[in-house]
Amino acid sequence: MARIYRYKDMQLAQLRGFCLAARERNFTAAARQLGLSASTVWEQLRALERTLGCSLLYRQGRAIELTVEGQLLLDLVQPHIEALDSLKRLFDAGRAQLAPHLVIASSQYLLRFHLPEPIQEFTSTYPKVQLKIQLPSAQHQASIVEDRAADIAICAFEPEEPRSEVLTYEPLLELPLQMLISRNHPLARKKVVTLQDLLKHPVILPAEGAISRRLIDRLLVKHDLAGRLQVVMEAPMFDTTQQYVEMGVGVGLMHIQVPRKTLANIQLRPIAESQAPLMIAMVTRKHGKHPEEILQFQEIVRRSLSGTK
Repeated sequence: MARIYRYKDMQLAQLRGFCLAARERNFTAAARQLGLSASTVWEQLRALERTLGCSLLYRQGRAIELTVEGQLLLDLVQPHIEALDSLKRLFDAGRAQLAPHLVIASSQYLLRFHLPEPIQEFTSTYPKVQLKIQLPSAQHQASIVEDRAADIAICAFEPEEPRSEVLTYEPLLELPLQMLISRNHPLARKKVVTLQDLLKHPVILPAEGAISRRLIDRLLVKHDLAGRLQVVMEAPMFDTTQQYVEMGVGVGLMHIQVPRKTLANIQLRPIAESQAPLMIAMVTRKHGKHPEEILQFQEIVRRSLSGTK
């Protein structure tokens, strides 16, 4: 069955070849500029004529001439082809006028306690780069890098869990699991606190779905405490947990590592049974060349959080 050619089959390469051939009046000269063979350009033009259902060019000695329809098409197409050919130059010029920016995804806790120093160093060293901070949910901190909604994520990850093939995870530090206890709480007077102690008191846990919460849930299962705690609150942000622990609403369970003096009204107490640290990684896309500002921010974070200063 013969193929039916429709308008949608028209291709940019055919139109560009047509315009060059019409301007040069020579297939060989047009092919040279396109980096193609003369026969390839000729086939493209024949295909274009089949699509439009008319003749566009004809030979006049060694030169080629436009038909009436060919002249009409050239008048219509030439301005668009010239605009497209200048698009890259115009785009590069316009892009050079844009202020460089860096989009960082992380958690409230990391931005408050672990990232201020590297961010301050970066903004001092690169004042023209605008930082854009995002606080996605714990489940989406890495995926928005995959979706190109952020350049870098500093976030929790589980080494054993499946990872995206397009992302790189660079481990930076481990956060121990600790209890957050109000200084007026009965547990604040104990020298050693255990998970069993939590059975007598309301507890504040991280939100479901967070990696920290999954590690805690596994630990509770291991010590036969799953479903036995009085969970008074699930909090997605550290500041919320801190506020309600200080108020005496409950004892917080959280992966955290900060100077004790930072939390004036809260005791941070390690849990004797805990062998479930939370891994923090720097997440970027694997493929493609990263802009200089991303590479520099990575190096600053690497030195600061990995303790290699």
